[in-house]
Amino acid sequence: MKEKRVQVKERVRKNLLLFLGLMVLFCFAGAVQAADFRFQEVEGSNGSIIRDNTTGLEWQRCPFGQSWTGSDCSGAAWIGRWSAAIRMTASGGFRLPTIDELKTLAPYNQNIFPGTDWFWSASLYPANGYYAWGLYFDSGHVRGRSQAYNGGRVRYVRGGQ
Repeated sequence: MKEKRVQVKERVRKNLLLFLGLMVLFCFAGAVQAADFRFQEVEGSNGSIIRDNTTGLEWQRCPFGQSWTGSDCSGAAWIGRWSAAIRMTASGGFRLPTIDELKTLAPYNQNIFPGTDWFWSASLYPANGYYAWGLYFDSGHVRGRSQAYNGGRVRYVRGGQ
């Protein structure tokens, strides 16, 4: 009788481990599907515009100055000061994003949004009006930078605000 109880406990333990393993697998698969669904190429853009289905914002896939090749960005990305970045626009209703909009992309997927480094936002740093917010795409860190900093890039957005 004692031997039968041990066998039953062992079978229950194995089934429980199998069940938990399957649950982890299905949860992981669901998370991957959810991540894949979040960003979608905008129809007719040849992949150069990405819609964030969570926020409803549409983003230019490549930094300003570059173009989408179908697998990566080519050309030279514009790099400059905030004063120039805030005045620039792009056709199709694109504009410089606010820092809150830009933060929605972090942590970002470089396969979806190629290009690392510092990206300007349209938001001023409240503690010092000579600073503006930006985001490091390679780390996802948000930071205020002097408007005179000449190393910022631009990734345009439309919608929202």
